[in-house]
Amino acid sequence: MHDIDRVRQLMGARLKGLRLDAKLTGRQLTARYNWQSFKISKLENGRQTPSESDIHVWCEAVEQPDEAEDLVTP
Repeated sequence: MHDIDRVRQLMGARLKGLRLDAKLTGRQLTARYNWQSFKISKLENGRQTPSESDIHVWCEAVEQPDEAEDLVTP
């Protein structure tokens, strides 16, 4: 496994944990921000790298805006 794949998987797991802690479903998150239905799955499973904007929006949605800086800072 390449380093970038591992980083994406770790990032996805963290995003999923934040979403679950906020008691939001993937559908609720996609509906709230008009994202494609598959975007949550791809991000959470490490198949797509989230943009900085995606991370900030996600953290706002789960009411954890301070987490965004930690996630975007290497």
